[in-house]
Amino acid sequence: MSSAQQRVREMLSRFEEQAAAAAQLKDKMSEIRGEARSQDGAVTVTVAPSGAVLDLRLSPEAMRRSHTELQQTIVQTIRQATQRAAETMNATVEPVLGDRAEQFREAYQAHGAQPPADVDAAAEPAPRPAPPAADRPAQPPRSRPNRPRRDDDPGDEDFSRDSFLR
Repeated sequence: MSSAQQRVREMLSRFEEQAAAAAQLKDKMSEIRGEARSQDGAVTVTVAPSGAVLDLRLSPEAMRRSHTELQQTIVQTIRQATQRAAETMNATVEPVLGDRAEQFREAYQAHGAQPPADVDAAAEPAPRPAPPAADRPAQPPRSRPNRPRRDDDPGDEDFSRDSFLR
């Protein structure tokens, strides 16, 4: 066997190993979840690494809170669960990707999955919701008039030689 054939076989073997490792990583990543419970146990949340809420459980105690307090507790608990999922994701990909793990995290976050940088940000108060529609001045909906097309209407023609004003 020539040295060129041997190099091709080695490259093919490495590629197959990398493909198998990628498949295993994909399987592991699909199983990653982050779970968090509020300090008093009233709210429990399970999320995917992307931050998508997979499960939300409220105890009877949670229903005794004001709506704003419950909202803040839910958001804080989601952030904690998302942080835990991100930590698990990092621990899962680091051994497989090594020095390319940071590139993976950047690419993962660029595609919409943006876990919070830290859980302490959850302590910030939630912004006040917009007032109900009845309290806001009514604005007419904006719509473009739907004119019937005339036979002499050029439509989307090229106006590079003529003016586009009519």
